[in-house]
Parts: sequence; structure tokens; C-alpha cells
Amino acid sequence: MNVHSVIALAIAVVAVSFALYNLFHYVLFLLVTHPRSACDIGHDLNEFEQRQLVEWRPHLDDFRKHDDEQRSYDDVFGTYLGGHDNYSTCVFPRTLFANPYDADFVLLSLRDGMRILDLGCGTGAAAKFFASRCDVEIVGVTNSPVGAEICRRRFAQFGDRVRVLVADFDALDLPENSFDAICSFETIGYSRDVDAWLRRCHRMLKPGGKLLVRSPGCLEKCRREQDFCNVTAFFENWRYDFFGANLLVNKLRPIGFGSIRYRQLPFWAWGLTWNFIQHALLWKFRLKMRSMIDMERIIWRTSKAFVLGNAYSTVLAVKASEQVAPQSELDGTTGDCSGILISGRPSPTCGSTTGNLRTLRTSSNNG
Repeated sequence: MNVHSVIALAIAVVAVSFALYNLFHYVLFLLVTHPRSACDIGHDLNEFEQRQLVEWRPHLDDFRKHDDEQRSYDDVFGTYLGGHDNYSTCVFPRTLFANPYDADFVLLSLRDGMRILDLGCGTGAAAKFFASRCDVEIVGVTNSPVGAEICRRRFAQFGDRVRVLVADFDALDLPENSFDAICSFETIGYSRDVDAWLRRCHRMLKPGGKLLVRSPGCLEKCRREQDFCNVTAFFENWRYDFFGANLLVNKLRPIGFGSIRYRQLPFWAWGLTWNFIQHALLWKFRLKMRSMIDMERIIWRTSKAFVLGNAYSTVLAVKASEQVAPQSELDGTTGDCSGILISGRPSPTCGSTTGNLRTLRTSSNNG
């Protein structure tokens, strides 16, 4: 084989590989933008999902303990994130060159005149994309003053129709029936009271409004005590709770949403996306977050079947256009199927990590 043939073969291999990788992203895009009915999930929680609700809960100041060096969100990201960066890792673009939030734009069915609430807007990447695509009004919420300042610079081109608030998610109380859509991209896990958080979202949505939640990680397929202990160690380091689709649907159904759909993709799939790879490199080498090293060690000790199959969840819930009884009060003949809220039995805490677990305090819901 001569030199020209070798070069031609190499170019062909690169071109085919590039085309296949783009096709891979496009398949993920199609899956995420065509979620399935949640009728088959959320009817009960396994013992580990129940335990996370008792033993895990982020605290008010946890965003100031963003990694194992006790740096705050502002410490970690303020120096690095600029006008073109975003932090959300697991998004599914149509191609390598499309915007990472294309799938979310499709799921929310955004159109001119809509009013959007972006809970946990970070540095405003999603809001900026949405506002550039159509004439929508967006309110972004963040608990980071540094993130808010970056947002203000990003949003200046849109005038008053895109703005940012610095507020605690769990204390946010905006008027009811205010928004056509609410999105939360990898931020619901910071809530200290997810039930009140979801009820508040339902109240703030207009009839027919959509709630879109994307959340990495879940305990739906957790079967071993050691795996739960390892994931608990990750929670203690990262301060983020893993609300998977099963748990979220379990919480959403009794609130009274008229339709709930979801899509789950396993770690091996979303971990291969270009956006995830970019941000894994960002975390480890640019932001120098030592928690990435701890995560690698935790993964090494954890069942590979659990790790590789662990789901990244997208949940889309629509507020009923007319007032309906919550699903827990129905007979199961309407909506997305009613279900048993929680079943199972309590279980002891992890042996060596008992001292690190957080015990849930009984508190009243403020939703």
C-alpha cells in the first residue's frame, strides 16, 4: 500500500468516525426530545431511594462547600467562567456543532410571548440561547452573586425581557400562574425540601405550563449496601442529591400535573457525549476540583453495572389546563396512572459512613 492510499484510508476512517459520532449525538437528541409516558414508573421507591430522603439533604450554605477544599461556588467558578462558558454537563445536542440546549428548546415548545423561569440559571447559557431564538421573557434565579453578574453581562443585549435574581430556591415565592414554563437543569438536587419545591413550581406555572427537570444520577437500580455507601460519600463531597426519574415522578404525581413524561439515558451513553467530555476536563484540569479525583475513586469501588447503568433523567410535567384532583385522590383511570407513593422497609445506615450521613430534620413545608 503506497503513501497516498494510507493517507486516503486514514482520512476515510476519520470521516466515518466523525459521522458516526455525530449520529450518536443525534440519536440521543431524538430520544430526549421524545420522552415516554411516566405511567410505568414512580409507583414505589426502593429502600435506598427511601433512605436518601431521610439521610441526605443539602443545607442552606452547602453551595459554599462546593468541593473538598471547602471552596464556594463563587471561589471555584468566578475566576474561570466567562461569557461563553456553561457548567451544565449532560446535554444532548443535535450535532457536535449545535447548541447544547437545542433539546430543551424543543421540549419546552418555546414561542414568542412566553414567560420562562430558569431555576438555577448558573451563568445564563440556557437563558441566553432561549432568548436569542425567540421573543420570550426569562427570569433566571441563582444563589451566586458571581454567577448573577456574569448573567447580567450576558443578558444586557436583551434589555428588560431577560433578568436575573439572586435568591435561595427554597425561599423563592413568586406569584401563582406566572410562567408558561419552568426549567431546572441539574439544580433540583440542591433543594432542601423537594416536595415544597415541586409544589411551588406547580403553583407558579400557568395552566398548561411545563416543568422541565434534568437531573444526573439516581438510586433506582441500587441493590447493594456498599454501592449506597459509596454514593453517599459522593453526596457528602458534592452536596448534590440524586433525584432520578422514578423518585421525581413519585413526587410529581400527587401534586396534580396532568401529564408526566420522562427519558433516562445510562451513564455509558451520556458520558460519551462531547459536552460531558469537555466539562469533565474543565472540572479536573481548569477548575482544579479535587472532588473529581474522589469521584473516580468512588466509581472504582462501586459496582460497574450500577455505575454504567446509572441514569441521567429528563422529566417533563405539564400542569393541567383545568383544575383536577391530585393523582393520589383519583382511582387510576385518568392521567398518567395513579400510584402508591412509597413502599418498602427502613434499613440501617452505612457502617463506616454513619458519622458523615445527614439526618433529615422534620420541618413544615413552605410550599
